[in-house]
Amino acid sequence: MAYVPLVTREDLSPEGQAAWDAERVRSGADPTHMKRALLNHLPSYQALMNWYPLYAEVERIVGARGAVVYSFAISTQNECLLCTTYFRRALKNRGEDINGLDFNEVEQDLAEFGRSVARDHRSDPALVARLIERYGHEGIVALIGFGILMIGNNITNSFLGVELDPGLQDLADELAAQAKAELAEREAAGGAGAASGSGVVPGAGA
Repeated sequence: MAYVPLVTREDLSPEGQAAWDAERVRSGADPTHMKRALLNHLPSYQALMNWYPLYAEVERIVGARGAVVYSFAISTQNECLLCTTYFRRALKNRGEDINGLDFNEVEQDLAEFGRSVARDHRSDPALVARLIERYGHEGIVALIGFGILMIGNNITNSFLGVELDPGLQDLADELAAQAKAELAEREAAGGAGAASGSGVVPGAGA
């Protein structure tokens, strides 16, 4: 259930329209559903749009894939469907495992740090020490600063009930169909195994 409307440009004040137009220049498209929801309150929109420069900083520090891994981990921990699907699409576009099953040791650290930040608001001191050794004090602060806004985006989408954008919905539907098919296969295999173990021939009746 969506609690706020997805505004159009015509709904906005001149300042809001300027923000809409700036986003079109930045992305080459109209604002996403999340941005249209946030534009119901321009200061909130402006605050959370700092996500972009902070994400660029995280990319600079940990690399493009590391930034996706970290963001994906935070979003999955927070069970944000929109953000999780967004970063699954990013992994898919890179030709990588969309469920994050191929992380190396460094990426595992980023993922665990992201999950702990989202879950506990703190992390294992040994893990923090490894991250500081790799990325420095600047890096650990950048990860925390960005993490705060990533969590803010997660909460915005989940709490306000923001619907997935069409491209993300297509991927979500594809993943749901895949999961349903895999479940059916497992159930069929389990049923066949149970029937085989009981000595009953499938399909044979009294």
